[in-house]
Amino acid sequence: MPSIDPAPVKIDFTKYFSKESTGRKRSQLKELKPYSEIPGMISFGVGIPHPSTWPVNGMTLSVPFAGKSVYIPGHESRSPEDMLPLAPYSDPVKGDHLFPDLAGELQYSATYGTPHLLGWIKEHIQRVHAPPYQDWVNLCTAGNTDGVDAVMRAVFDRGDYMLVEEFAYPGLLSPAATLGIKCLGVPLDTEGLVPEALDEILTQWDEKERGGPRPKMLVLVPTCSNPAGVTIPVQRKREIYSVCRKWDVLICEDDPYCFLQIRPDGANSPIVPSFLSVDTDGRVIRVDSFSKIVAPGSRLGWITGHQTLVEKIMNTRESATQCPSGFSIAAIAAILRAWGSHEGFEKKYIPHISDIYAKRCLLMIDLLKKHVPSATIELPEPSGGMFLWVRLKIESHPSFPSEDAEVISKRVFKAMIDEKVLMAPSEFFKAPSISTWTKEEEAKRNFVRISFSLPPPEQMEEGCRRMGRALAKEWKL
Repeated sequence: MPSIDPAPVKIDFTKYFSKESTGRKRSQLKELKPYSEIPGMISFGVGIPHPSTWPVNGMTLSVPFAGKSVYIPGHESRSPEDMLPLAPYSDPVKGDHLFPDLAGELQYSATYGTPHLLGWIKEHIQRVHAPPYQDWVNLCTAGNTDGVDAVMRAVFDRGDYMLVEEFAYPGLLSPAATLGIKCLGVPLDTEGLVPEALDEILTQWDEKERGGPRPKMLVLVPTCSNPAGVTIPVQRKREIYSVCRKWDVLICEDDPYCFLQIRPDGANSPIVPSFLSVDTDGRVIRVDSFSKIVAPGSRLGWITGHQTLVEKIMNTRESATQCPSGFSIAAIAAILRAWGSHEGFEKKYIPHISDIYAKRCLLMIDLLKKHVPSATIELPEPSGGMFLWVRLKIESHPSFPSEDAEVISKRVFKAMIDEKVLMAPSEFFKAPSISTWTKEEEAKRNFVRISFSLPPPEQMEEGCRRMGRALAKEWKL
């Protein structure tokens, strides 16, 4: 008989945890949180959009059971009086896929997604990327993280290798490690992943030495990448695609920053063509999201790929996220309609958003040039997005080579913390590698990721001043 003693019984909860739960790896970026909470700290460490870029700054919900409507405030909108005039409702015109209606959106949806939104996404993909084969389909997801998780679970077994960029987003590396997937970094240069290095890794693959078969997928962020801020030009994409075709490797194109690339002439500056746009074989799985162009909390995105691949990916979602939130689907579909569907989205809204981030990006470059000694850093050629990948010139540090480059890099990070400016060090993004580097080459592979998306301009300038002071002290300038 069970005890009826009312005194609580101490439980050892650890014995209930699964191997996956016990072995779950957390993103190293979480280590920055204690620093960000230091009073007076200026943070360039987090890559989150500025709320002013969100297209909705207030909502009103009609709540029939309560007999009233409820106002929900947003960025710089704290009162119903701040709301724009309510537009009259009109049914979509013939041929318009967008048909937001809560009567349908709040019901269980097909796992592929709500038909009207899927119709819009299909048109969008055809207009922007025009995949050069026929058997491609779309699947709605709860954002890029959900999408890439679904791809990994559909493609990889525990112990498999997955090719990634040598500096990759910890939000990819951590869940891959939890799933038992071995990530392997491919070297980068200023144009992104190096196709010759990719080919060399696959050519020299030895299953016995590596303890596993040749990798079957490359996962990369091709536009304004996180962390390196690089946009891969189309010719480089074709070269990478050619190597993947040679070795029958799939490509997962994780592209949340696609529409944040710098476009000097707005809508008249075409975006850099995607991997999907050169995919003649159906080997590219493209993952998109509204997170960076609407809001991260929308948790709505989509996958595009060959129907055979996407069906298996869809199966992973049936017992997981099942389908995105109906509230998000209704809201985003309504926003897209308000913008004028594809024409307004492509020619007005997206150029507007990219311009906001382009100005922030170029301002940060100017401030770094103004306040940080050029002897200490090498600035990248900016392509947009939310990040600058700034190289620390460790090879010119007075303690190199007598001191190890990694030791110097850690001390530089601490010097910036002491000046109360926070950035993400490149060691947080470093994927496992089989490449070998000389001491001098390793010294040139130390970076900081600077996010310019959130701080106001005055904080950006003060943060650059603080960075300049910290590096000047370290380099004894």
